[in-house]
Amino acid sequence: MSDLESDFEVITRHVVMGRHLNAHGNLFGGVILSWIDVAAALHVTEVTGASGLVTASMDDVIFRAPGVSGDHVAIYGRIVSTGKSSVKVDIKAIGTQPRTGECREIIHCTINFVCMRDNKPFPYFASEEYTRWREANAG
Repeated sequence: MSDLESDFEVITRHVVMGRHLNAHGNLFGGVILSWIDVAAALHVTEVTGASGLVTASMDDVIFRAPGVSGDHVAIYGRIVSTGKSSVKVDIKAIGTQPRTGECREIIHCTINFVCMRDNKPFPYFASEEYTRWREANAG
């Protein structure tokens, strides 16, 4: 999609089916929020090696257009920042109607995750573990 910044990556795709729709024929907001939450967590794990992520918040959630039956939904993400134990991910979901080629942004939000270990925040991004992971995965 041309309006996406170059640092966004496609991190997953879904097809909107009947079981995802509300009584008005639109994609349930909770369904797409679930899709983007899982996708963002997997993206962070793949890009940083972090594990034990929990969702701390979903901020600035903006539903821009409805998803409808048959839409192909591409979820794009980019890591915005990291703290010692936290990571912020910018997420967009773009729906494409395959019959017409019409594309539209369905949702945009920011998700904040915290790395947990032993039920406490773990400063993964300040740890030797992260430094070793980065060195092993450089390139």
